[in-house]
Amino acid sequence: MKVLRMRLGNWGGALSMLLLLVGSVAAARAETLTLLVMETPGLFVSHPKTRVVEGRGVPVFTRLGALAGVDVRFEPSVTARAMRDAEQHPNTCIVGLARTPEREAHFKWAGLLARSRLVLMARATDPRRWADLQALRGLRIGAIRQSVVAGRLHAAGLPVEEVASDAISLRMLMAERIDLWATSDLTLRYELARPDAPRLREALELGVLESFLACHPQLDEALLARLNAALAQLVREGQFSTVKP
Repeated sequence: MKVLRMRLGNWGGALSMLLLLVGSVAAARAETLTLLVMETPGLFVSHPKTRVVEGRGVPVFTRLGALAGVDVRFEPSVTARAMRDAEQHPNTCIVGLARTPEREAHFKWAGLLARSRLVLMARATDPRRWADLQALRGLRIGAIRQSVVAGRLHAAGLPVEEVASDAISLRMLMAERIDLWATSDLTLRYELARPDAPRLREALELGVLESFLACHPQLDEALLARLNAALAQLVREGQFSTVKP
């Protein structure tokens, strides 16, 4: 009986260890990463009532999560609010935030996701031409609030009408409430591909923008490494065609 009790005791310990391992695996599988996405025509569009996010970016970043071993949940946002939320909420990342010196310490970064040109767009019917930024003084320019392009315009001493999204700036441009729309050619690529796309022309180029996954500052380093590995795999598969060496 003594031997039997010892064997049962050993089995009990092994069973406890097994249950702990199963629980750990289940917890790992249940890990969720919230991805904050900004409205980007063709890539991310949220339903106005349900806030369900759709677009060609959804399956790409769902696969990113699968490769990194996490479930992903998409949440529509705007740049200013997304930066606040990603800094405050664990396991939260912003999709496509520019990495700048003033933002560096506030997040953990994964990527590169994309490289695009920053441009100023005018209505195709606007006959005016501008040689450089200094020639834009006195004009009304629209840009996303707290965006890199808005910051570059402010640094040049130009006033900017900052709004929540590119869609708002585009509507303002077509309604002649602003003279120029500051955006990226990545956004333009999908906006101008629509059948009812407005007629625009490029007025000036403002440089290059590189965007990344910007994550909560205490994001687990192992998860960050898995996200970077997953992004590298997606680049090899050609999912991020704007990323060039």
